[in-house]
Amino acid sequence: MKTENKKPHDSGINVKKAFMLLVGAYFLQKSKKVFRGVRIFSKEPEACTVIRETLLASKKVAEWEHERDVTKPQSFPIVPFHMIADCGSESFNMPFPYTFTFEENPMGADELIDKFLAKNKTVSYRPAADFSKVTVTPFNVRVSKLLQMKQASFEEAWACISKGKCTLYFDNTWTKEDYTSIMTDEAVEALVEGSSFGSMFMSNYKKYYITAGFHAAPFKSLATQMTEAKDWIFLDPAVAKKLLPVDTNVKVAVINPMAQDHEETMKYTPRYLVRTNAGEGIYFPEWWYHSVYTEPGVNIMTNWRMPATLISGFQTSPMIMKQKIAYLIQFSLKEYILPDWFVEWAVARGQDSQQETVHQMYDYRKSIFEANAGKRYL
Repeated sequence: MKTENKKPHDSGINVKKAFMLLVGAYFLQKSKKVFRGVRIFSKEPEACTVIRETLLASKKVAEWEHERDVTKPQSFPIVPFHMIADCGSESFNMPFPYTFTFEENPMGADELIDKFLAKNKTVSYRPAADFSKVTVTPFNVRVSKLLQMKQASFEEAWACISKGKCTLYFDNTWTKEDYTSIMTDEAVEALVEGSSFGSMFMSNYKKYYITAGFHAAPFKSLATQMTEAKDWIFLDPAVAKKLLPVDTNVKVAVINPMAQDHEETMKYTPRYLVRTNAGEGIYFPEWWYHSVYTEPGVNIMTNWRMPATLISGFQTSPMIMKQKIAYLIQFSLKEYILPDWFVEWAVARGQDSQQETVHQMYDYRKSIFEANAGKRYL
């Protein structure tokens, strides 16, 4: 009777095949992102076409008005929320910013805080910037230093936030089901489905402050204001590249320190002014520079990020070619190579790594600011 002899390396071959199958399945899943939003055999919903054509026309009108009078700020068009719902996630892949109302009767701060305390998730927060000692203008985003993030339960974070001594910056742990407890089903379906991740901003300042100087991210974004209000100044990336000393680091694009009077520079820079009240939101494409002013009180906003769109991001980037290529490589790795858990970890620690850069350059940038435009703000 013959016995079948198994070759000693058969098990090794099987392990290799299994590994290759796993790798192949992983990259097949990642490759779906390459064709995200691409329609081959079907037309996009009519609502998407109407929104896009309206935004492109609004862009031309705004540019025309800026040429006529550069000192007069423009606004963004308002898109009815039912059109956003009809269009779906493509609503947040548009070429020009717009505003919308997602809740006619938004929850109050007390009710929202009660829901957050009931869930009591682990969140990231940090000591609030002391704006009574550090004056911020739209053009000096890197003058103030922030302390490192802390992680704790929401209950512990709220004990500090409620006194105005801390601000909550990240809470990426919320799921679609969590949002149904604080938004209507229609709002959740329209906003959550198309987003890659969201970051919550929560503060309780006693006065109205500018809380962020001009900065821009390589993602399409939308911000949903839950309580109180924020005022925004926006700059088209093409305008920023042409008129201002744009600068970049690993995480975000900002404006370099400048010797010019900041108010005069702002006055003659084509810009857009927007206010988002509770229940209102704003969408804007990648690389749109924005500066944010925050109303006092328990101010809660969620900033949603859309999946990266590499081609439009590359085309609209205000950076030099070398930096554009570096970003293209980084986001190709993020979207198509690296596992999602690693990307989420990198995003969560991104603000701390940015602040490390801020700290290294703090004294230099602060001296420039104080010696020039900063004199009038001290």
